[in-house]
Amino acid sequence: MGILALANATYTLGFSLLVASFSYLVAFVVQTKTHNAILASSIIACSLYSLMIYLVYAGGVANTGPLWVFIVAPVSMFIQGLKRGLIGLSIFSLIIVLIMFVPGEFFSNESYEPEFKLRFILSFLTVIFLSACYEYSREKSQNHTLQLSKQYEQLALTDQLTQLANRRGAFNKIEIEQARMARSKEPLSLILCDVDHFKKINDDYGHLTGDAVLIKLAERFKSLVRGQDMVARWGGEEFLFILPGTSVENAALVAQKIHDALAQEKIVHQGRELTITVSMGVVEMQVGGTVDTAINCADKYLYQAKNSGRNQTFPKLL
Repeated sequence: MGILALANATYTLGFSLLVASFSYLVAFVVQTKTHNAILASSIIACSLYSLMIYLVYAGGVANTGPLWVFIVAPVSMFIQGLKRGLIGLSIFSLIIVLIMFVPGEFFSNESYEPEFKLRFILSFLTVIFLSACYEYSREKSQNHTLQLSKQYEQLALTDQLTQLANRRGAFNKIEIEQARMARSKEPLSLILCDVDHFKKINDDYGHLTGDAVLIKLAERFKSLVRGQDMVARWGGEEFLFILPGTSVENAALVAQKIHDALAQEKIVHQGRELTITVSMGVVEMQVGGTVDTAINCADKYLYQAKNSGRNQTFPKLL
């Protein structure tokens, strides 16, 4: 359209259309190179507003310029969202009203019939209202969908019984901490923990009691670690402690703190007092090492602890 306008010797209109087209290209480059959607949408909106203000002011071809204004509302809402879109459209509408209704050549270069101006403004405000309603519904639906997605993602990473991270959640945490370990060179240690004689608890008192033991152990374990640490239910009666920035020596101290805490308190369920002990295997992950290698090593130490009488931690550090 810009080229056609230039060919018809309508130079101002032609250059205006070409400048608008160039600005859209700039916005596209900004979006693809920087991923700054706010800046890109602002460039598009400002260019669109400016072009439409010019068309209303100059009249366009055969005074049809104002007819293009109706694309402004849906486009502005779509690229800027409800709040920013309404602010931009309010300012734009005020300028259009001034151009059409304030007498004098300063505000308008073309004359429009009063009936046309009134119906044009009312029609445009109607389009703004409908676009705002649609954008409100769209944003509300999108936010609801995102919220549900986050909830489902959280459920996928959480053990439903203990509300700890499950194995998948633990793997995600380890991957994040491995990447951080590679950058910072800080240690990362794991503790694989198994409840001693848990099968006997289930056999003697029932699975409901066994579940209650796991829930209360999970609560106690979470209270014994730092905010940046993670306790996950690895499977069955096994728990995995992920300790960022912790050497194997300090991880062994954490394990001893767990032994001491369990020795000082009993788990009470339905009037029964249960003394719970755990066996643990501690390992420090190596830079470039795999999760499977570290878990297998911790599992080996865990079974050494069990075979050595339970209620202890391996490797035993002197």
